[in-house]
Amino acid sequence: MRMQDFRDFSAAANRRTAIRLVILLACLLGAVSHSLAAMSTARQCDLKTFSVPLPDPVSGRKYQLFVSLPDSFDSANPALHPLLLMADGARAFPHHICDVRDAAKSEQKDLIVVGLGYAEGESLEDSRRRDYTPTPQPSTGHVYGGSAAYQAYIRDVVIPFAEAHYHTDPARRIFWGHSYGGLLATTMLLSNPGMFRTYIIGSPSLWYDKHVILAIEKQFAAAHKRLPANVYLYVGENEARRYDATRHGFTQDMVQDAKHFESLLTSRHYEELTTEFKIVPGRDHVGSVGPGIMWGLHLALQPGS
Repeated sequence: MRMQDFRDFSAAANRRTAIRLVILLACLLGAVSHSLAAMSTARQCDLKTFSVPLPDPVSGRKYQLFVSLPDSFDSANPALHPLLLMADGARAFPHHICDVRDAAKSEQKDLIVVGLGYAEGESLEDSRRRDYTPTPQPSTGHVYGGSAAYQAYIRDVVIPFAEAHYHTDPARRIFWGHSYGGLLATTMLLSNPGMFRTYIIGSPSLWYDKHVILAIEKQFAAAHKRLPANVYLYVGENEARRYDATRHGFTQDMVQDAKHFESLLTSRHYEELTTEFKIVPGRDHVGSVGPGIMWGLHLALQPGS
């Protein structure tokens, strides 16, 4: 190669390297800008969001609560606030707390939001399958059926803590749960209905233990004429029964289960019970979570709810 050709080649290579560096720098700056924007957004909705250790003195299990306070919250002000208690708080908070805060602001409500964490040292699967289900399943090799004890923890520990520290209003308590969390909400409705005024029940696993929830409801109906609660039940349109190749079989028909349960509640003519039912169009079990929370929360925050 002649010296001039070598110089031309080196200059071209340097230009290509410089261009690549400029492109790389632009990408990095774009990524940083995007990250800063995301962090700014997170800071706004997480301004008063934090976790609090709150163990269960009965079982000895160590749980955390995830707490989000409205910007206007003042611990010295004794004014009472509505409370939203969320099952699966460790998963729900990162994905939905900003939308929940925005919804509360749009309804001009100083909502206190508390998310329920999982037991320390356990996987979320182990923690929720025990705490969120009403009956044991010994043949599975896993621990199920601890929801009665977990409801006692919510009633005797979590709610008094929220009332003492965040001035929550006993008349405006809202519970949200989805999937197993929806099963927990349904079981709570039929065993401790007065714990919450409103139950937002999302895609509940009513199929659990051969639809044992229907036996629980039948037992409740035999002993009660009143059910003082607002029940807002939703399910994704795509949660109907279908063949799932990944499971080598058919899925549960959660749409039909939800329809049947809402119709059953309505047919009982319980005094002081209000029900609303929604099929979230085009959404599956996961995709229905966000729209379902927003729909239920909008209803729950209306005057008189």
